[in-house]
Amino acid sequence: MTNLKEIFKSTDLYKSLRKAEQDARKHIKYLRLKSRLNKADPVFIFQMGKVASSSIHHSLKKQYRGPVAHAHHIGSSNWASEVFYDWFKQGRKIKVISPVRDPIGYNISSFFQNFENITGTPFSQSKHSTEELIQLFLDKNDHDKPLEWFDKNIKKYFNIDIYESHFPDDGIMTYRKDNVSLLVFRIDISDYEKEQAIKKFLDMPDFTLHNRNISSQKQYRNDYSEFKSRLKLPAKYLDKMRNSKFFKQFYPGEYIDDTLSKWK
Repeated sequence: MTNLKEIFKSTDLYKSLRKAEQDARKHIKYLRLKSRLNKADPVFIFQMGKVASSSIHHSLKKQYRGPVAHAHHIGSSNWASEVFYDWFKQGRKIKVISPVRDPIGYNISSFFQNFENITGTPFSQSKHSTEELIQLFLDKNDHDKPLEWFDKNIKKYFNIDIYESHFPDDGIMTYRKDNVSLLVFRIDISDYEKEQAIKKFLDMPDFTLHNRNISSQKQYRNDYSEFKSRLKLPAKYLDKMRNSKFFKQFYPGEYIDDTLSKWK
């Protein structure tokens, strides 16, 4: 019986049925999302990744009465992002949440999360030493992504240039332009402060933030910790981060100095 099941799963008919099922599920989700658009302003958690956004998304999906979507980019690979962006382009109100993280911490976490895409090998099958992982990180990771993300996404799609305004030292800022409201906060602020910022932004006095999806708790936890403890970054790399408008915009000089000193 098991062999018959495996044979059937390899047939074109099975694959067609599976695709039809997946398309039907996707369409149902699409209809549910569309049906909620008029209940409350849609909330779009639009961010670079590795900023604890899944915790925000998970919490809001359970507590916010309007539609909630979560994406790193806008495009056909994420249909919900296109629905929300079309809504915005029609002149309707939308609320965007974009947490931000220091670029080095982001790059390290992103490297481990996207290891297979970067190297072509699943991390579980990797036989690399810590020194080899560090070299792969330096050679193959896209280190400019966090530095460019706001210009290539928030400015491009919502016409908000976050670099035009001073970002406060408390790590929280709200921007408003036309029909979009944007909440940006640093993920190094306390969970309580994040929760309070979201409560105020969405007028949700009872909102509770629940944490999940932390890289150091995943299958590569030990390797991730060992990598961070042994990583020393080239002076040229550190200078690039120090002088980037991204780092200088979101973090005070003392924080930048302390962060960079960890990787020397």
